[in-house]
Amino acid sequence: MGEEMWKKIFSARFWKYALAVAVPLCVVVFLVQGVDNDTWYVLAEGREIAQNGLYYEDKLSMHEGLDIVVQNYGFAALSWWIYSILGMAGIYGLMIILFLILLFLIYKICMLISNKNEDLSLLIMSVVGTLMAASGFVVTREQMLGYVVMMAVIYVLELYIKNKNWKYLVWIPVLSLILINMRAATWLMIFLIMLTYVIDGIRQPKLHLEGYKIWPIVVAGAVAILVGLANPYGLKMMTFIFRSYGDGKFMGLVNELNPFNPAAGVNLICYLGIIGVITAYAFSNKKNVRVRYLLMFFGLLFLGLTSVKGMAELMLVMVFPLALLYKDWKMPILIEHAGARRAFILWSGTIASVVAVAGIVSVMVLMKNEPRESLAKLVDTIDTDVGEGAKAEVKVYTGYNDGGYLEWRGYKPYLDPRGEVFLMKNNGKEDILHEWIDLKESKAAKEDFMEKYDFDYIVTTEDDVLYDYEGGEYEMIYDEDGDRLYKKISSVENEANN
Repeated sequence: MGEEMWKKIFSARFWKYALAVAVPLCVVVFLVQGVDNDTWYVLAEGREIAQNGLYYEDKLSMHEGLDIVVQNYGFAALSWWIYSILGMAGIYGLMIILFLILLFLIYKICMLISNKNEDLSLLIMSVVGTLMAASGFVVTREQMLGYVVMMAVIYVLELYIKNKNWKYLVWIPVLSLILINMRAATWLMIFLIMLTYVIDGIRQPKLHLEGYKIWPIVVAGAVAILVGLANPYGLKMMTFIFRSYGDGKFMGLVNELNPFNPAAGVNLICYLGIIGVITAYAFSNKKNVRVRYLLMFFGLLFLGLTSVKGMAELMLVMVFPLALLYKDWKMPILIEHAGARRAFILWSGTIASVVAVAGIVSVMVLMKNEPRESLAKLVDTIDTDVGEGAKAEVKVYTGYNDGGYLEWRGYKPYLDPRGEVFLMKNNGKEDILHEWIDLKESKAAKEDFMEKYDFDYIVTTEDDVLYDYEGGEYEMIYDEDGDRLYKKISSVENEANN
């Protein structure tokens, strides 16, 4: 390194940036110490695609003839490729990289909005990143890529307005192509965001609309829609969200799809963040407001109130009005002496950065290849019974949460966390998810259910309706830390006779 480079590294400005990034990173490392539960079925999807190609009928569950749209097939394939090289540490590392890109985009957008108010942009970036991490929205799933693309769309649109150059909008179709093939579930979000910019582009001073050329945005949006057809499932991929998130039973089953309750756990953090932004807005100079930011804020607030999952997008955009309204804000001088101030920034930035990096490295080194030890041992027990070659032929009952891990281990379970796959309006065959929910709520008889599927093994947890199913044709062969495994007695007897 040259002398000039070393000067930059040891400058207070460098460590100010490092501190702003390290704080949310530390929160991520402290709260996210393993892979998300859905990661297991994502990896199973990626492995299936890598080994046998893209599929149009479900290959992971025990059910036959279920039509499927693998809306995250690109991310699944990418995840499997990373895992095959770096293991689970690579999956965690991908999450960290996407989080850092997200922080960078938040900073760049705020710099554009605030006319390069560096301190304000860094503060907003750090606070939003910390809120996202503390609220549980930083995960090892494709939704991180969805956040990045959403913010990239906003950044491109802001660049277009700032520089009055349509060439920036060429990126919109590119981002559309990425998202439709990586996470189609949120593809339409691109166009909802663009709509707010189209509305604000209409010149109408009485309505506080900014006014700028909107036809380049409309053209970019039209091309982005056409580009969306460049996916292996066609229109089904583009309309995936309409068939997957309107089912009442499915929505009630998944916590993150339930209506927002500010008193429920980490939801309180989201609630306090919203109140904080509204309060800051109320005490600001409201003359500089931009309609597009308010439309995004209230539109995503409505989405967030109807579904906890929507709160993540709200957190990302709700601070933009503040970047504009407080663009003249100056960081208060907390330490009067310049030398002491530089020393504080340098040492605090160094410590926070070392802690963040050390935390990331330790988590990646200690990463486990199972969701919990008792479930891993349970599946080891099945492995011992059936052998490697017979896994795909074994009928295994699992509830909603653990099926993904069984699929990762090579089995084809009854159910997994891909809830939308088990709805008849998606699979074209049967409402399997409804069947399981009826069983769980005692609206269907256990005996009829068991007779229908004739499982070889039953994998249950304490909250499962079949947790105490021992007796009759099944014998419990594993019981540890709330995980139980039952085996069909006829299978046991056959092994004894052989």
